[in-house]
Amino acid sequence: MKKIYVYVLVLFVAQESFCQVDSANSTPDANYMTNLRNGLMGVEYHDPFSGYKGSHYFSDWARGEILLANGEKINGLYLRYESFQDQLLWQGEDHNSYIICMECIAGFNLFDTFNNITASFVVKKNIRLPMEDDSADCYFQILAEGELCLYAFRKSARLSDVSMLIDDTRYFLFSNDEYQKIKLRSHDLLNVPFIDRAKMKLVLKSNRSLLKNDEQAFIRLIKMYNN
Repeated sequence: MKKIYVYVLVLFVAQESFCQVDSANSTPDANYMTNLRNGLMGVEYHDPFSGYKGSHYFSDWARGEILLANGEKINGLYLRYESFQDQLLWQGEDHNSYIICMECIAGFNLFDTFNNITASFVVKKNIRLPMEDDSADCYFQILAEGELCLYAFRKSARLSDVSMLIDDTRYFLFSNDEYQKIKLRSHDLLNVPFIDRAKMKLVLKSNRSLLKNDEQAFIRLIKMYNN
């Protein structure tokens, strides 16, 4: 029992160390990077699906930046999003993977080798997901922003009868504090209560070739609606 208590206490101290900034002694980036190198940013991640077919990662390791809840940024990290457990991982200097504390951050960006942003994620609070009893904080990939925001919850699912992981991405529309899960079908958009139906009908009329489950086409459609 004592060992469990000490372990929980260490995790608590680690989280508090990450969430605080001593701006009087050093710059925020220097402070956070020191904490990272000391392993205070999170517990080590162990892949539960080694040997499975399919993938539960959004991408390979990529250079990225973390957007902190206090407005600061941490740059120069190698990040990876794990979509089965909805966790952001960072690669330590020992090449092991560590789980980043979601409570401390507002989102993160991933970059390519030319320093272009390839994906942006934001943390949404108290979201009720399909088939879940309770609400939770979740990472959402930003696909389109404006009057309507289109986000993707990059979920992976495990097939129970075989050792395989499949993509189970869910899509959500947000407008201020309102949100609704949708499928990538045009008629679903007309049933969203916070969408202007007349305006959306005009957009859909000019996009009659919109294909079901075409993510890129839906991104363009939402951007047209926002314009």
